[in-house]
Amino acid sequence: MANSIKDFKKDINYVFGEVIDEVNYKQLVNPDVDEDKAAAIIEEAVTAYEDFYEKINAGRKAENKKAYYKELTQAVEKAVKELVDKINAL
Repeated sequence: MANSIKDFKKDINYVFGEVIDEVNYKQLVNPDVDEDKAAAIIEEAVTAYEDFYEKINAGRKAENKKAYYKELTQAVEKAVKELVDKINAL
């Protein structure tokens, strides 16, 4: 987990940006990639990014912040893994 909320937000931004870049790269390298599926993965990544960003901000009001952010970190890792699996299936 990041050392601060600010770093966590930067990490979220970086990771989901890399997911989107990977989809774009896959489309560039392999023209046979279904554009609709690729666009759906990008849309899912953007939606997940926005949701997690809101959850990070909502965590400021959590009673047990450490547990809240630990759980959120695990959810981010799971979401990114699922997106990577979808990219690999393209």
